[in-house]
Amino acid sequence: MQIGKIGHINLRVRDVERSRRFYMDVLGFQLAERDPEHGGVFLTFGDDFHNFDLSPHRDGEQAPQLAPGAGIGVYHFAFLVPTYTALRDAYETLLEHGVPLRGATDHGNQRSLYFYDPDGNMLEIYYEMPNALQIFAGGRQDEDVHLPITAAGEPLPDWLLEEWPAPDQARVGGHHQMAGSRSHPRS
Repeated sequence: MQIGKIGHINLRVRDVERSRRFYMDVLGFQLAERDPEHGGVFLTFGDDFHNFDLSPHRDGEQAPQLAPGAGIGVYHFAFLVPTYTALRDAYETLLEHGVPLRGATDHGNQRSLYFYDPDGNMLEIYYEMPNALQIFAGGRQDEDVHLPITAAGEPLPDWLLEEWPAPDQARVGGHHQMAGSRSHPRS
C-alpha cells in the first residue's frame, strides 16, 4: 500500500447545521458541497475536495452521547497548524467563540490545545516543531507537560507568547520542562 495521508473523516452528528457552523466559523473549514440526498455536508481545508464529512445521526438530538474516553473508538482527532503563531491564533479564536479549552500540553515535539465540538467529540489543534521526526528519532519519552490555560478576557498564558521551539531545541532535540504536571490528552 502507498497511503500518503488521511483523505477525510466522516463524523455522524446530531445537528448538521450546528456542526457545520462550528467547523466553518470556528475552525475555518470551507463548504465543498451539500449532500441533499443524505442530509450531510462536505467540508474542505481548500486543497482537496473534502477533508471532513458531517452526516446526520438518524436519531438527531436524541442520539446517545458517549462519555469522553468511554468504550472503543476514536479518542480524538487533531488538526495541524503551520506555525506557532497559528497555534496562538487558534487559541484566541476558540476563546472568542466561547469554546472552552479542556487543556493544553507540551509533548516535547509539539504543543497542543484540546477542546470539544458541539457533539462532545474531543479535538486537538497542534503545532509540531520542524524536523521533529529527525530530532526525536528515538521517540518523545512521554515527557508531556500540562500547560496553563486562560479564559476569554484574560491575558494569554506566557507559553503562547514565547518563541517556540527555542533555537537550541530545534538543534539538539531537547525541550525545557515547564512547571506543571503530566497531562492525559496525548497525540
